Amino acid sequence: MPPLPDAIDDPKVKEFMSHYYAMSNDDTDHGGFADMFTRDGEYSMNARKAKGREEIIGMRRAFWAHIPKRDHYPIQIYTHGHDQIQLMRRGKTQYKHHLGHETETEWAAYYELVRDQEGHLRFKKIHIIAVSLSSSNAAR
Repeated sequence: MPPLPDAIDDPKVKEFMSHYYAMSNDDTDHGGFADMFTRDGEYSMNARKAKGREEIIGMRRAFWAHIPKRDHYPIQIYTHGHDQIQLMRRGKTQYKHHLGHETETEWAAYYELVRDQEGHLRFKKIHIIAVSLSSSNAAR
């Protein structure tokens, strides 16, 4: 994964988001990924929606059942507010499929972070819109 674009000044937010991309590209630790969210956290990608730890884990397992490898990274980051806990990002994801072919998507996402009582960051919401850039899907 390329380094994060330099739009985030807060080192805790930058570290949290770097960890998120590492976890997002890991097909083994679904529980660890879900633990990055609040208890009632929301995670959606296009029409797929999950709320809470168990639904997030289920959505990730279903996703990874069809994709053995992916590289997901941001290209641009926009922050909102003085505390940088509301983010908009644009990026790309490259997928390697079980049958050996590769596809790419471009995506935009909204991230709402919160700080818990101990000051740790958690996701309240992640909403992702992804569009296939694969020529085989473009005509559909």
